[in-house]
Amino acid sequence: MAKEEQSPHGMTLPSYEDLFARNYGIFSEARQERLRRASVLIVGCGGIGGTVAIILARSGVGRFVLVDFDRYEPANMNRQIACFADTLGRNKAQVIGEQIVKINPGAAVEIHDRLLDHVRIASLIPGADVVFPAADDFAFSIMVFRDAQKLGRMALLAVPSGTWANVCLISPRGPSVEDIEGVPRLETYEALKRMFETRKYKLGTYDFPLRADWRIEAYRSFIEDDGRPPQICPSVWICASLAALEVVKHLTGQWKPVVAPRYWMITKNRIRIQRVNGPYVQTLLVWQRRILWRVFQTRLGPGLECLQNLWWPIFCRERKNRQDRI
Repeated sequence: MAKEEQSPHGMTLPSYEDLFARNYGIFSEARQERLRRASVLIVGCGGIGGTVAIILARSGVGRFVLVDFDRYEPANMNRQIACFADTLGRNKAQVIGEQIVKINPGAAVEIHDRLLDHVRIASLIPGADVVFPAADDFAFSIMVFRDAQKLGRMALLAVPSGTWANVCLISPRGPSVEDIEGVPRLETYEALKRMFETRKYKLGTYDFPLRADWRIEAYRSFIEDDGRPPQICPSVWICASLAALEVVKHLTGQWKPVVAPRYWMITKNRIRIQRVNGPYVQTLLVWQRRILWRVFQTRLGPGLECLQNLWWPIFCRERKNRQDRI
């Protein structure tokens, strides 16, 4: 066992081996040491990013780089693992970093509590073994995924929405996050950001009320008023647990991780592994989003928008009637 240390308050701190003694019933000392020496870069420390960070800290990961400029607010309480009455108003990266050190006093935590541009984040990627883009701004995260692939680093995809989620690792040589989520391949962050904010693209997410159990009022707010996606704690934490497990698989090398083109599909009734372009509903949605976006850029675009405008109130009325009958 390693030599015990003294805390600033004079208390004896347990050794790393004592803190993670139960892990050694699963991992050899060499594999656990890989976790101890591993570094994880997490961009966005909210519901999914913060929870993955805490689970990895409790798994014995020894180094973290946390990036988040945001602060806890009351609406975070329902799912964000370090959101408490006494952390409201505090920076998320700072709070998660404090929690990590409370779990493992020997952990090294680097905190960036301001908004970083993609150039600065890209400079942090080479020092990480795994990169987790978990920003609320999905366009921003996509650019981090692209940088991770360019720089040869494994990246973690964990996207919860309502009762639905996707999870997998994105390897430097494998399919991209766009291949899994059906995002058109636009070149710049600005173009991606504009697309995600465009009503005609948002309407391609009509599966959220169908598969992810969004109430129609929440979906209408998302489409028409830029409302935030609804989430519940059990679904977010299930997604985070699977995501952390995939990181542990990769870092220890003990098991084969789920890497794109394979990915976890999580719903309220089922968790299973699917493949990109396999015989699933998600494949249909992926290609529909890509193809329709291309059509929108042609002379057929205005006509397609007119059809969307006719379909939208009908869809809302049908979903509201179905919702009221439940």
